[in-house]
Amino acid sequence: MPKHIKIYALILIIFILINAAMYRHSENQSSVKYNDLYSLYQLKNDSAFAYLVKHASETIPLADTLVAISESKENEDPAKIRQLIDKAKIQAEEIDEQLLIFIEFSDIYTNNAVPKLSVNNTAMTTDEQQDMFILAFQARVWKPLYNISYSYWKSNPKTIDAKTRETLHLLATELRALNKTITSFKEDANHMFFQGQVESYKASMLGKLKPHLERLKKIQDDFSGHK
Repeated sequence: MPKHIKIYALILIIFILINAAMYRHSENQSSVKYNDLYSLYQLKNDSAFAYLVKHASETIPLADTLVAISESKENEDPAKIRQLIDKAKIQAEEIDEQLLIFIEFSDIYTNNAVPKLSVNNTAMTTDEQQDMFILAFQARVWKPLYNISYSYWKSNPKTIDAKTRETLHLLATELRALNKTITSFKEDANHMFFQGQVESYKASMLGKLKPHLERLKKIQDDFSGHK
């Protein structure tokens, strides 16, 4: 091989090695920067999660309103019943949204998890989180209340049938049980963030919420089947 070709080949090899080294350095720098941003975002997410749980609303007021509707007299003033139903719808929307937000902020960014979109363009990072969000979406209490509201508006005379009363009682019972779980969440939230326990707490919270959501969904499915 001619000498000048050897020189060119050597220069080319050196050039390739320098570029490879520069690329690896740049890649490492980007990785470090990404991990720093990643950690800061997770810290921000955890802080918001702890705040939301600590200031969670109770489900007892909604349960009380559902019981008041279910135990109303046959000859109750329709205007009073309408007022109770409208109040329950507002309370239910607040509780439904709160549960969805809990699940949305239960992200755990491990193993470079890539966020994926779920219901209503909400970003999820695990299949479990996505499944829980969908379950909570299906278990929303406002759905049967809007059906009950429409049925009551159409009925003449204004009546609430036995199945509706039973369903409202079952929903109220489950909401009272859910309130105990939420109360335990709030008590734990006072110290979990500062002790670095948010990640394990999130997994525990999802596990404890799931049975409540499943029961709320079943109650509504049974009611829809009846209708």
